[in-house]
Amino acid sequence: MGPIRAGIRYGIAAAVIALLANFHFLLLDPVGTPGWVIAVIEDFRTSLALASFLLLAILAALRTEPQRIDPDVSRRTLLFRDATLAATLVAVIAGVALIFVTFLQATVFADDMRSYAREAAPRILAYIDELGERFSDPTTPITAAEIEQDLAPPELRDVGQSISNLVLRALFLSVVGAVVGLLRGTFGSAGGSAKPDGDEAGEEEGSEDEVPGPDKPEGEDPGR
Repeated sequence: MGPIRAGIRYGIAAAVIALLANFHFLLLDPVGTPGWVIAVIEDFRTSLALASFLLLAILAALRTEPQRIDPDVSRRTLLFRDATLAATLVAVIAGVALIFVTFLQATVFADDMRSYAREAAPRILAYIDELGERFSDPTTPITAAEIEQDLAPPELRDVGQSISNLVLRALFLSVVGAVVGLLRGTFGSAGGSAKPDGDEAGEEEGSEDEVPGPDKPEGEDPGR
């Protein structure tokens, strides 16, 4: 598929992951969910989302194939260009989704996030204390108020930080896509085949246009 199609397809998947990772408080019941589940989700949801963005950008760069073949440009250069574009699109779509999420969390869902933080903080604290007692490893003193503050909704000024993160993420994933494109151009693409160009394409077309004539029977006089 082309770089734009691949970037949009995997970018939409990244946007869905971003929505799930940041609107988890709408799906979880902090009272009925075990404390360790809440603690694990809060600890790893951001890291898992970022790792998913990286994986999807790599997949987009691997799946893309050059659609516009220029005889004067090598396939390696075309793969470098298209893989970079596909991975950058993934980063941009995911970043726009995160900006939208941050804005909604700071406005529409601010009260829901505060309610979730207020109910989830004591359960996370109880789990942390339980771990400290089980492994006889005293943890750093922490209070439920501090945990609640960490789970509090963002403010509107954090939208600017989301925009900065979009730019940085796009730069990083574009470099990743460029590396994938160079590797594909150097060692060959696992899923695609290079299109013939130049003289080879002309020779193949010429050989297909040649239609052998029927054999003449032996002994037939050509003058008849």
